Amino acid sequence: MSFKNALKNLVAHFGAVWSLLLYIVIFAAVISGLSLPFVMPVARAFADAGVFELFRNSFASIFGGEGLNGLWNGLYETYKAVGQVFTDAPKIATLTRSFVIFIVVLLFRFFLGLYEIPFATVIDGQLSSNARFGLGGKFFSTLTVSVRYSLCKLPYTVAFDLLIFSIVYGLGHALGMSIALPFAVMLVMLVLLSLRFSVVACWAPSVASGERGVPKGFVRSASICFKRFGSIYSTYLMSLMLLFVVGAIVALLTLGVGMIIVLPFSAAYISYLNATVFYVKTGKRFYVDGEVVTPSTENVM
Repeated sequence: MSFKNALKNLVAHFGAVWSLLLYIVIFAAVISGLSLPFVMPVARAFADAGVFELFRNSFASIFGGEGLNGLWNGLYETYKAVGQVFTDAPKIATLTRSFVIFIVVLLFRFFLGLYEIPFATVIDGQLSSNARFGLGGKFFSTLTVSVRYSLCKLPYTVAFDLLIFSIVYGLGHALGMSIALPFAVMLVMLVLLSLRFSVVACWAPSVASGERGVPKGFVRSASICFKRFGSIYSTYLMSLMLLFVVGAIVALLTLGVGMIIVLPFSAAYISYLNATVFYVKTGKRFYVDGEVVTPSTENVM
């Protein structure tokens, strides 16, 4: 129910995808500017070692008749070339670690979290009263709450990222560079990301609706999740599987260009799904493409 209704509302309000795309473009420009002191020396070292050429050839091998085996072999050669760069140039390794910690882990997660509350507020207006609000206006009017929310969510997401990285690193050592590794990594990511999204599914919607503040909103979300864990977790697992498959197909068919739309679409869909799960599990009636939906009592916690 939540899966279908979230998708219907997203399609009915597809302009939200373009709003998120604009946010991502602005956000990417800010992150890129902050990343330049870290990225440029690393990029020059990778270019000199032929890393980018190896990476490009890896994907070109798919269309050259070598298929997935050619892609995997090419990525393995790229991986070895990167490792050699770090071995030969310790300063490049230090810069890369600094980039990952300060830009990717901290700043990226913080800025990425700033859109969730204003976007959840826009969606809450659509679901609760079929109202239409602009994301730009809500972004500035809820900025204080968004900063608190993003700062509170940062340790949670970083902890899950570290858990995923640790398991993937362990799988790399256990399986080696075999063809089974990418499938094992994908499975781990799906299982853990589904759990991560499930626990905080109702956090932003409960804050956006005014039902809870930021800290209490997390407690409320976790409570809803664990009381209806089976249905919520399966919803996110199925949703992420479909998003991963669609993203992979689009990336392969468009050589990555299609991800310009896939990324904001996926982010928008997860936000709509969060709001729909919140309304369904709390027994609130809501609008779906202009029609009122009443959750069945068996779904309400």
